[in-house]
Amino acid sequence: MAKPPASYGARVKLKAPEPEDLAVPPTHPGDTDETSLRAATGRRRPMETKSDPTIIYLHPDGKYELKRYALARGPKIKVHDLLIEAVEEWAKAHGIAAPFRVPSVRARKG
Repeated sequence: MAKPPASYGARVKLKAPEPEDLAVPPTHPGDTDETSLRAATGRRRPMETKSDPTIIYLHPDGKYELKRYALARGPKIKVHDLLIEAVEEWAKAHGIAAPFRVPSVRARKG
């Protein structure tokens, strides 16, 4: 393992990564038992285990307005939820019936 580029003194001690940390996650999380092991050991949150991460690039002004809109709707409304709702509405309008929201393991608070 290469040494970090900066010196942090004696205050920070870096440990070598464990073999599980170096493993590449499967393309489809449900395909192997490794994902179940990670979920059981607490290395990944259940939502991450059951979902397929997707990157979306937004214009900063648009993202800012989405944040403002979410805040105006209430303190518990997240931009992520607004984007999921938009994808669900688009899919419904185009005849796509697949689920897009991964159900939470825990019940939502209030």
